[in-house]
Amino acid sequence: MARWKLYENWYADLAGLSVEQLRERRAFAAQRAEGAVARGMGRNPKAAREWRERLRAVDDELLKRGSHGA
Repeated sequence: MARWKLYENWYADLAGLSVEQLRERRAFAAQRAEGAVARGMGRNPKAAREWRERLRAVDDELLKRGSHGA
């Protein structure tokens, strides 16, 4: 899947992913959120906020399934 498609369909795809895939997405979103505010990386608060929203969406889906945790 193309990366832009991953971002575009982030929320819609969550329900169809396995717990393992959700955990991978969670790690990816956490890394991107952290990188968006890291020194020397061209801080981008808007991007960090968007990645935190995606991270929360993954956490919510994991909680629904009773499988929270990275």
